[in-house]
Amino acid sequence: MLGRRWSYALKYGALRPIGKPLYETLVSAELAWVRFKDRTVRFSPTPLTDEKLTAIVKTFERPETVRRLIDSIERFYPRLRIIVADDSREPYEDARVDVIRLPFDSGVSAGRQAALDAVKTPYVLLLDDDFVFYGRTRLETRLELLEKESRIDLLGGEVVNLPSFRAADYGDADLFPTERASRLPQGTKIGSLIVYDKIPNFYIARTERIRLVGWDPRIKRLDHADFFTRAKGVLTSVLDPEMKILHAQTPYMRPYMDKRRDAAADWEYLMQKHYS
Repeated sequence: MLGRRWSYALKYGALRPIGKPLYETLVSAELAWVRFKDRTVRFSPTPLTDEKLTAIVKTFERPETVRRLIDSIERFYPRLRIIVADDSREPYEDARVDVIRLPFDSGVSAGRQAALDAVKTPYVLLLDDDFVFYGRTRLETRLELLEKESRIDLLGGEVVNLPSFRAADYGDADLFPTERASRLPQGTKIGSLIVYDKIPNFYIARTERIRLVGWDPRIKRLDHADFFTRAKGVLTSVLDPEMKILHAQTPYMRPYMDKRRDAAADWEYLMQKHYS
């Protein structure tokens, strides 16, 4: 409890003037150290191209954050096609990516669905705009596994949160009530990978399979549990703890966070949708 109180005070309370520079300096130093270590990383001699895999990113009012993500992708996968769905007041511009401009504050679900609709490759990589690729964000072998193992629809990786370098435990992740049974029970092993009903929003998926679920456009902020609740019994998801990505959030970006925390309408809709 004390840790939560300190965290709240540093982010939103009396200690915010101290927390902001401390957090930003620490995360910047960690990212710089990771880039330094990654100088010697060598990936597959046959790099990923836009023939098999497309990355989709939903962004909102964080141009520098999404640019940081794209820079990190380019370091390792310069030929990977990236689709950015943006509902900011001033949409992101970058010649390296395809930008889908949406009405202001359309929401994460509408953005992800619009990006997915534009994918033409058999596989899609879902990303948040505050992710950062690094030396352990290896995609080649995971894509090869998906091509070989037809039972897997979504193959997710660990989201490593900065500055703590900790990842969330999805062994007991919450879903909304549903009568659907999982296609494979949670905990089942496919090779060395474990089946989960819910995985992080960092995964490679079969494009046509994920289109069977899609995103509910009425949900602007809280799409994660709703998506995987509806995916239960339709898709099989596994988690690969060796495929990792960094998560450098922006808790002190006030205009963005004010919108991000404005989730009352989502909660009301989700309660009606899943509990009525």
